[in-house]
Amino acid sequence: MASDAWSSPPAGIERVELKVTITEEQVNDGLRELGLDSDDAEPRDIYFCERVYPHRQPIILPLFERGIILRFRRLRGGTDDSTLKLRGSEGGVDPELWRRRTRAFGDAARIEGDWAADRHLVSASLNGEVDGGRIEEVFTHRPHRVGRLLSDAQEQLAADLLLGFHGLELLDPIRARKWKAGTGRLDDEVAAELWELDDGLRFLELSMRVKVEDNPGSAKRRLEDSVQDHGLAIDAKQQTKTSAVLHRLVAAATDR
Repeated sequence: MASDAWSSPPAGIERVELKVTITEEQVNDGLRELGLDSDDAEPRDIYFCERVYPHRQPIILPLFERGIILRFRRLRGGTDDSTLKLRGSEGGVDPELWRRRTRAFGDAARIEGDWAADRHLVSASLNGEVDGGRIEEVFTHRPHRVGRLLSDAQEQLAADLLLGFHGLELLDPIRARKWKAGTGRLDDEVAAELWELDDGLRFLELSMRVKVEDNPGSAKRRLEDSVQDHGLAIDAKQQTKTSAVLHRLVAAATDR
């Protein structure tokens, strides 16, 4: 567990998202113990982008290794969206420079801490809306024209990051369900999300966002204690969902 001396995010970060992953073997136990019924969840399909090099071993993730995450979500009953995210160790993204660069985009731009176990990251993201049906259309036709799914602001930011779209692939979709904070026996500030891949990989992640003045370190310990009070085990590796899923999906894509 992180020490109290390292329980505050860097200057300029106002909020922190805290995450806990339930061990894969206990996903069903977690759903039952937390009272999470599929009928109460918002179903969604999540697509990530990467560069795929057929038959190449070991698997490489060029975007992810740069800290760049390009994600699209098809929300059933809601507005589809896109996210261009820059995520890395604290100190890797300057909050003030980010706010200056994205000030014109209002609430579509966000920067916050991203904490799980002893892993303290900073996540800076720019969101956009995607026309209904367009994600499926782009996914169906190759080569994937990923640029059609991004807003003008996201394209401009991608150019600043020297990120080109040629050769990017939309990976197979992840089936997901999201429960709002307070659903079932979740605490009022805690939300849950289940990710499932066709190969059987599953994640159940609990998360909450707290303001820096509300002591993220203390809130993190309360969240972990709450999970254990339900008789559930926290994944010792606490690998991010994105990292584990990208390796699986890119590996599947290279074998085609």
